[in-house]
Amino acid sequence: MLSYIHAYHAGNHADILKHTVLVLLMESLNAKQKPYTFFDTHAGSGLYSLDDERALKTGESERGIERLLKISEKKSPPEEMLSYLEIAKKYYSLRKYPGSPLIVSDLLFGESVHIASELHNAEFENLKENTRSRKINLHHRNGWEMLNALTPPQIKRGAILCDPSYEELSDYENAHKVLSAVYKKWQTATIALWYPLIRYRRDIIDNMKSALFASIRKINVSTEILDVNLCVESENAHKETSLKHAIGSESPRLYGSGMFIINPPWKLDEKLSVILPYMRDVLCAEIS
Repeated sequence: MLSYIHAYHAGNHADILKHTVLVLLMESLNAKQKPYTFFDTHAGSGLYSLDDERALKTGESERGIERLLKISEKKSPPEEMLSYLEIAKKYYSLRKYPGSPLIVSDLLFGESVHIASELHNAEFENLKENTRSRKINLHHRNGWEMLNALTPPQIKRGAILCDPSYEELSDYENAHKVLSAVYKKWQTATIALWYPLIRYRRDIIDNMKSALFASIRKINVSTEILDVNLCVESENAHKETSLKHAIGSESPRLYGSGMFIINPPWKLDEKLSVILPYMRDVLCAEIS
């Protein structure tokens, strides 16, 4: 099943967390001014219109990036967040929001290699169009398969962004199994996994993270792992009635998200400890 379309959700709170971390990862890679390899396993379309009827229907960008940019003009954001905001502002001036392929492309250093995969047919065609003048190797294939097949890369410095939709339950299993296998053969990589916070899948999400943590530490007991999250509502703040018959009761939609990062860059935890409280202040609805 490939029904997930990110245009409904571009620029929401999950994108803000994910892409802020992404920019910090890119800045860390660029600091050494040496080539690296960057993998994006679930690339999407790469660029989204904030005036698209799908974005307007959900209003998520209005409560997300538009709200953040408006408030940041009045309430100074942390210095650690400025690079992300500069990128967001550039695209917002065109009423657009950039996906990870364009953010990485904008920041890619020198002869570094950028590899992105997208399986959805329409999304891949949009991705080709949105990146046609950019230095990026595109793969129309399953992102998990692509990552396993192409690692370790020739240029061993690098990072991975995994941003599955979790539309299929297999994504949780793949996050554990594939990332563990990739880490075993490419232990110098920084691996950043985005995950949703959804109440009715809380146990599945916790089990995925616990299994991945255990697998990584079994390979190398000293591996550093950072797990951060951003909650913008309580678990019970709103209901997703379309799930009622599927799971037996009404349960809330996405109330936040997290980033599980293997081999995080130096001081990333310190930077996020400053950024996350600001994000919460700006983006959080009243917690019930």
